[in-house]
Amino acid sequence: MLEDYAEISVYALLVEGGKTKTLSVVINDRGDLLSYSISGSSGWTTVGFDTAFSNLTLSIMSAINRSGLSPREIDIAILGLPDLDTESAKIYFEEKLREWGVFRVKPLIIPDFVVAYYAVTLGDPGIAVIAGTGSIAYGKNSRGVSARAGGWGWFGNDEGSAIWIAMKAIETSGKFFDGRGPYTAIAQKVLDFFKIKDPLHLIDIVYSLIARDVGEIGKLAILVDEAAEEGDQIAKEILLNSGRELALMAKAVYEKIRVDSEEFIIGGVGSVFSSRILKESFTSSVRNYIPNARVVEPLVKYTPIKGIVALLVEKTGLSRSFIELVVKSVQEAISK
Repeated sequence: MLEDYAEISVYALLVEGGKTKTLSVVINDRGDLLSYSISGSSGWTTVGFDTAFSNLTLSIMSAINRSGLSPREIDIAILGLPDLDTESAKIYFEEKLREWGVFRVKPLIIPDFVVAYYAVTLGDPGIAVIAGTGSIAYGKNSRGVSARAGGWGWFGNDEGSAIWIAMKAIETSGKFFDGRGPYTAIAQKVLDFFKIKDPLHLIDIVYSLIARDVGEIGKLAILVDEAAEEGDQIAKEILLNSGRELALMAKAVYEKIRVDSEEFIIGGVGSVFSSRILKESFTSSVRNYIPNARVVEPLVKYTPIKGIVALLVEKTGLSRSFIELVVKSVQEAISK
């Protein structure tokens, strides 16, 4: 499919969807940023199909309108979206975009974990481990063989993700409040975060968040990191386990695509890697599981559109310098 875009034209729409926000940018073939727009989550597992699609189209149209173009003037459209774990999910978005009917070209839709892989490796052999609101690992070797692990959703644990860490925070807090578990500083931090005094009020709050946007629960992960850095052993163990679980995802992918003697670039992508304890646990575990791994610094801070631009460069033959040119322009625009 990507080979259809072997010749980059004039205007490209690149969309990087996520479970928290959706970024759309319009660029030209010189790497100039014409416009950008940010909307809410385009992850259907957290906000539902209708809201996800609404946020997606809002981001797209806002970016196109700000560029001064019409949708019919877009020559290339590449959309990296979350929660495309099944063919039915991908078909849903393809059909909805076709019904929307604003484009002259057929948008190319790819999963966000593939975008993350390109952001980490630029297309070289390697594995990306995404750990933000959810978690998943995806990799590809020099022969083009790819594999994934994780990504089962918050109900299937999404080990190492912000939601998983947050759920552990609620679990350990509940056990402490009940008298079934030891003291942990996490408990009071959770109450303070939600501005409540009665621990039982957590039940209403958590179920309300699950119904509205389960991703919001992931914000509790920051409290766990704070407690761990302050010396709380339970919080520290949660983060150490998170790092090990994420490394196990990388190992699972590696075993499916390994090529003896081939170096694999392995890196994390997402907010949870901002935790020093988790990052160190992940790095040491990966090096233990995969001796020929080259572990790179995780992409913690939001590195907008890098993976999609890297993918575009690989398939069009543009220089890799094009990647940094576009990424720098987008970062500067967003930070203003």
